[in-house]
Amino acid sequence: GDSINFASVTHPQKQPAWKAGTYKGKPQVSISITEKVKSMQYDKRDVADTWQVDGAVTCKCDLEGIMPNVTISLSLPTNGSPLQDILVHPCVTSLDSAILTSSSIDAMDDSAFSGPYKFPFTPPLESFNLCYYTSQVPVPPILGFYQMKEEEVQLKITVSLKLHESVKNNFEFCEAHIPFYNRGPITHVEYKVSFGQLEVFREKSLLIWIIGQKFPKSMEIGLSGTVTFGAKGHEKQPFDQICIGGTAYLKLHFRILDYTLTGCYADQHSVQVFASGKPKISTNRKVISSDYYIWNSKAPAPVTYGSLLL
Repeated sequence: GDSINFASVTHPQKQPAWKAGTYKGKPQVSISITEKVKSMQYDKRDVADTWQVDGAVTCKCDLEGIMPNVTISLSLPTNGSPLQDILVHPCVTSLDSAILTSSSIDAMDDSAFSGPYKFPFTPPLESFNLCYYTSQVPVPPILGFYQMKEEEVQLKITVSLKLHESVKNNFEFCEAHIPFYNRGPITHVEYKVSFGQLEVFREKSLLIWIIGQKFPKSMEIGLSGTVTFGAKGHEKQPFDQICIGGTAYLKLHFRILDYTLTGCYADQHSVQVFASGKPKISTNRKVISSDYYIWNSKAPAPVTYGSLLL
């Protein structure tokens, strides 16, 4: 396709301003793709659930010479989700116009550019973010509902979580945090979990459901129980100005290694390096939850919350 050159390649090699010194040693290139997934889920007819993936590609290039050149290609499998809103580091020398115009504001259509996304650059010495992107994956990785009802002095809670079958069922960790704000300490809990174990932090008015490394074969897990609270005494009790009355959430914390939700990967064989020596090329990928909220469907819920408010 057409390419836009930000740097002309004809001038003699001189040290770029953003690169101090040169590297001496074993040549190597490492590429890390990290995708953060956020979600707001309501389990309500009149409010749409939202979710989004934010990706970052971090590189560290230990290469000899003043101006080594590297080209990294990010690829997607056939059913991958196109990368959008791509921002690149200033060391990237040219970009295909299709990369620049892929915006999440456009309606997704089948003609959306789905790579490979090629990034030619002259690397800085230190680790740097080659690019950032967003993507609208078709489904959130974990779908859930949370119901909480006040019954006299206690709360009745029901939680159901389902891992989508397209997602790699192998977590570094996975847990659900269920905080209770603007109440006294937890005095009593009675519960059943179909999977994993529940930890109770009485003073913090918090339940942590430790799901572990894998969902069961059914991909679905449940928790139900009642929570009783003592008198609201001292200032230590967690306060929140949004979570008042029935407005409450469960927040998921998880990490999946060697995986991306978009399917995006850096093919080691497509990395081109124009420098002396044959570099060792290493790649890794991971998915991390970030602002992943499931709201009590029996009460009003906000549209934005936490760092999403910024």
